Amino acid sequence: MNTTGYRVTYSLLGLALIAIIGLSILFIPSGDPETLPDAVESYSPRDGDLVVNPIKVVIDLQPGYGVQFVIDGQPIPPEQVDSIIETGRHQFRPGEGKAIERWTPGDHTVVASWIGGPNQVDVGTLVWTFTVQ
Repeated sequence: MNTTGYRVTYSLLGLALIAIIGLSILFIPSGDPETLPDAVESYSPRDGDLVVNPIKVVIDLQPGYGVQFVIDGQPIPPEQVDSIIETGRHQFRPGEGKAIERWTPGDHTVVASWIGGPNQVDVGTLVWTFTVQ
């Protein structure tokens, strides 16, 4: 290949690289990160997540906080939630004989209501939805 051929090839590769970078910047999600209540450190699956079975619903609260889950309108009995109050970690995994035996494909809504803090006066609720594939 002569020098003109190389110049054309490198020019086209450079333009393709610029186009890829430009499109990447254009389609990167923007906006502010989600703001969680003070009592909530994290939760999963995140709001809007698309997940594959098996999964568990987890919320990490400040130490000393308790939680009550309602999933798809079904209250989850406290004895079916694995809770470590000292660390604030609470999780529910469906299983045989539990309020929810398995995740069905589609959307699932979680309502997590907590109580804790000094003198157990801090209360709140976090609602999120995830989709099981």
